[in-house]
Amino acid sequence: MEIRAITFFTQLPSHASLQQMEQHIAPLGKQATKIKEIFTEAGIAVQSLRLATQPLEQVLPRGATAQQLAAFAHQYEQVASQAGFKHMALGTLGASSTTGGNNTEHDLIKQLMVGLPAVIGATDWVFTSVQLADQTAGFKAELLPLAAQVVIDNAPMKDDGFGNLRYCMVANMPAFSPFFPAAWHDGSSPPAFSIAIESADTVVDLLEAIDGTEERWLSAPTLTACFNALGAKLDSLGNKAATLNGLEYRGIDMTPSPYPSIPRSFGHVVELLTNEPFGGPGTMAAVTLIKKSLDAAEFQRAGYCGVMLLPLEDAVLAEGAKAQNFDISSLLACAAVGATGLDVIPVSGNLSQKKIEGLMRDTAELAMALNKPLTVRLLPVPELQEGELTKFNFDYFASTRVFSIPSN
Repeated sequence: MEIRAITFFTQLPSHASLQQMEQHIAPLGKQATKIKEIFTEAGIAVQSLRLATQPLEQVLPRGATAQQLAAFAHQYEQVASQAGFKHMALGTLGASSTTGGNNTEHDLIKQLMVGLPAVIGATDWVFTSVQLADQTAGFKAELLPLAAQVVIDNAPMKDDGFGNLRYCMVANMPAFSPFFPAAWHDGSSPPAFSIAIESADTVVDLLEAIDGTEERWLSAPTLTACFNALGAKLDSLGNKAATLNGLEYRGIDMTPSPYPSIPRSFGHVVELLTNEPFGGPGTMAAVTLIKKSLDAAEFQRAGYCGVMLLPLEDAVLAEGAKAQNFDISSLLACAAVGATGLDVIPVSGNLSQKKIEGLMRDTAELAMALNKPLTVRLLPVPELQEGELTKFNFDYFASTRVFSIPSN
């Protein structure tokens, strides 16, 4: 188990100047470095320090053109990088929306959404996201076409459509989630941090130590005990770090996130339980088992606390997609029982806006019905069609098949 990210949350002054950014972010960077040292000295590797702001409509409440937004994001990236942060998020657009029909508020959000592709083009490490639904405001249907159009407009901004790694639609995501892109400060609390872990290997090791498929299906109490132990250690260190550095500790996203190697694959977890390729009989039951084991554990929670099924970041899922053992409907079905949505999925470069809208609507409505956070992060790959193989030049991606999207 490693910490994938310690994400720090802050409230920038509205329309912050370069000097205001530096005055605000530089001290937080020093605190972040000290907090990282507390975890590394305890024997826990930390892959990255990240930074997220309040929702973008609060960062730029008077609005901004695409050019102004890109310049602001570039400046933010420079200041945050100099302070020691590897990745940074402009807080989730629409996350501060309190009603389903505030036209002034939605006009501002729409204006800023139009500028998001310019942010992707002007930066390398700045992430963006849009909250399309939540229990307070409901489903924001008027934002749906733009949310889908941003995916299309992002695709040519970076080679191989890679820019969409830094953009997602999210529904029901609370503040202080450590996983990107959908990370945001609530706009009123003191600076804070939360922890995202990479722990698929921990679950793999536990299940491989159990002989027999039937015995593995009875492993929920053992898994819960494992999550309890991890949570207790991380919570203790998190609270200590917060006290020593004057920040708020906001908890752990214990989602067993993967890496593209079999020992760190959640797809491998499923196959250890089912003795079937991922997508075969028992897949949803296996996802449910892990989610219930997580739900029974006691630790301070943040973010998803579910199961990440990432075809581009999981070696077993990547190979299973090549073999067409499962499809995008299978992944959405798993979201109903514990997965985190449709995340990091390569699709054809000419995928229509309407199909993207449909996937976003399905996922958002599912999130609302289940009252849980879910995401959609699609990567249209220019010049690739359904069924062709991806070739991203990125250590954290495996090669897989471009997914087919059913016709309307």
